[in-house]
Amino acid sequence: MRMLYLRVPDVDALERDPDVAATWFADGEPLDLGTAWHAIHFLLNGSAWGGSGPLIDAVLGGTPIGDPTSYEPIRFVSVAEVEAVAEALPDVDELVPRFTHKAMRQAEIFPDSAWEDGDALTALVLPAYAHLVALFTDAAASGDAVLITLDRS
Repeated sequence: MRMLYLRVPDVDALERDPDVAATWFADGEPLDLGTAWHAIHFLLNGSAWGGSGPLIDAVLGGTPIGDPTSYEPIRFVSVAEVEAVAEALPDVDELVPRFTHKAMRQAEIFPDSAWEDGDALTALVLPAYAHLVALFTDAAASGDAVLITLDRS
């Protein structure tokens, strides 16, 4: 499982046809956080699945759009929510002390096997976090919304 992100400059098109989001993901070049998404969510929110705004919107938040019966719907983070996330994302130096291999294992953070690697934080989590920060910062500066989806392939 990997988390994919796509900046959306044309919110009006999405409002007219929510199903266009799937086409945008298929045709676009989404940011792929790979398997680091769950650890990032945990480090930002202190919970494996919970959290509160605006930081929950960075990974597991947003409003589901399109087919509500799908297994993992595409989620929409509005322009205002993107701006709030961009402002709230902590500096990487604040995340480092929150990370321990033991905490990742105890919280059952996906993928389980990653937390056996001593370099998991520096090799997996922090590079993905830097890309996530850049995406939200750039989207906020451009007035873009963000789409998020979990790819189970």
